[in-house]
Amino acid sequence: MPAVPGIYRQDLEDRRYVLHEQGLLRGQEVVLDEETYSPLPPNDWIPPGTVVVRRQSAGRYVHPTHPDAARNQPAAVSSLQPADQAWAGTVVTASLTPGLGFAVPLDQSAVDNPAVIDQLNQDPAFVAHFLADEDQAGNVRVRTRAAGADQQLSVSSSLAAAFGPEGRAAHGTDADYRVTDAWAAVRELDGSPSHYMVPTLLAGHFDESELVHLTPEARVVLSRRGSIFG
Repeated sequence: MPAVPGIYRQDLEDRRYVLHEQGLLRGQEVVLDEETYSPLPPNDWIPPGTVVVRRQSAGRYVHPTHPDAARNQPAAVSSLQPADQAWAGTVVTASLTPGLGFAVPLDQSAVDNPAVIDQLNQDPAFVAHFLADEDQAGNVRVRTRAAGADQQLSVSSSLAAAFGPEGRAAHGTDADYRVTDAWAAVRELDGSPSHYMVPTLLAGHFDESELVHLTPEARVVLSRRGSIFG
């Protein structure tokens, strides 16, 4: 559908979802995926003030509850090699903040990945903040239970070969949530699905009640960029 109707409607209607123009952080235009859905009829006419997020499998954007919508990711660290007999009797330390770690002593049966992972996940202090599993490369992985860009993780071992002499560190990541700032139609006049280019806001002073598809995670990410909700 041509862009002119969307621009025309934006000019005529108030930005009810923006409480104050000060502090608006504009993002670049993004492509709304044809599968983007509005809970307001008509469902293929996406109003401004709709929260969207990048798809995991494509560079296009969809509503946050879409099955392929990206999510915040935890901080994750993998060992340099699979666990073996050298891991037995060592100590693995996981930290959220430098200097404040949770040390987990491994017993003599910790000679492979399943045994190490099980012993880490059996430690009450460790499992309250972290989760151990095996990554796709077959190494021991430690992840924070919480996700997002504010998550930090450092993992070290008394066995230098496990996570390196200085240990390994990582940060979590935020999904790319945005607020649309114009009308968008994801159907052509003949009813066929169509992607649509739309301007977006990365942060602002928003009227929470006027935002569409605002999920708790999206609210956290927008707040982290400096958004205020009223």
